[in-house]
Amino acid sequence: MANDFFERVLNPTWKNLGRESKEVVIRNILRFFVNPILTIEDLKFVQYDYAGITNDTFEVTIDGRVFVFVPGQKEVVLGWDSGLSGLSGLDCSEERQELRYAFKRYLNQHLTGFMFLNQEVQEKDLSSEKLTTQMVEDGINLMTSELRKVDISAMLVEKKPYFVGLRFIGNYSVVTGQLTGAEEVAPETLEIMEEAITPDNSMEALFQEFPRAVRVDRYFMQQDLKNPDNFACYVADPVSYEEARKEIERTGMWLLNEDEWEYCCGSGTRRLFKWGNQLYRSLIRDEANSPIWNENMFGLEIANAEFGPELIEGRPYTKGAWLEENFKAPVLNLLPLSSYYSVNLPLLVDPNGYLAAGYYCARRAIRIEM
Repeated sequence: MANDFFERVLNPTWKNLGRESKEVVIRNILRFFVNPILTIEDLKFVQYDYAGITNDTFEVTIDGRVFVFVPGQKEVVLGWDSGLSGLSGLDCSEERQELRYAFKRYLNQHLTGFMFLNQEVQEKDLSSEKLTTQMVEDGINLMTSELRKVDISAMLVEKKPYFVGLRFIGNYSVVTGQLTGAEEVAPETLEIMEEAITPDNSMEALFQEFPRAVRVDRYFMQQDLKNPDNFACYVADPVSYEEARKEIERTGMWLLNEDEWEYCCGSGTRRLFKWGNQLYRSLIRDEANSPIWNENMFGLEIANAEFGPELIEGRPYTKGAWLEENFKAPVLNLLPLSSYYSVNLPLLVDPNGYLAAGYYCARRAIRIEM
């Protein structure tokens, strides 16, 4: 490798490299930093444009999962202590009734953490709650990480997190009635999935939509938003935090730490959310175009809707969280999607120390460092 290799994987040097030079760098990374026992396939150049930030990078399939190269950067400012700075006062007001109704609709129609806890979406009586502007500002600062300046190494980062404690068993097609993918399943299992997903044959069923997500006993099924006729199917296979972390390290990879996660989420921009500081109704209604479902400036699905707390190395153990309506002020309810959201809550575990199956997610990363 060239003497300036570790400079080339950092911004702004990476941004100024030509495409051919970038590909040389990526091939060296795959050669020297990826565990040789893992399969490497489908290296391709990609471009992302998100919230005014563009990034030319590479995607590659490692061990059957897609990874994205994330260039590092020195002296990145992370964390948040600015309260409502940069946010519209109206966005933060509890008077934003249209946002509250859109949020309730989201909770009723989309996947929430309550499904993995075998609970119904919990309606809270917020009628007596009064929030002043100062209370909202204090809440934002309390639930975000401290302001700091750090150096971030370049990384290969798994594009999309996976549910922890759920084992993927295949994709079910409502068109063919077949389950294809990871493993063979018993006819009884296929019948459970078909009954859970497919409406009955009554006249009312003609006007029913397929559910976004279904849980039946140990089985969980989630609709593919890009192909609504397909459902990813899982079976519970609980693990502890340490087991999940060690399984990742066995492949020569790591969980992201808090600094890396925040950088991967918002690129170190001084905005509360990765898309900016604006809140609007379509933000939580338009799955096809909303930034809370789409890939970000690095091409990662991170702090996206319908994924819960993501496991990281060390305290606070997780970043992000399931969306719930805990406050009248919409900005506080959406704060789990913030690049800097940080609440040090104990992990939900059963008496055996296993994480609540499916409640958490995780992604693997490879650091490019000496």
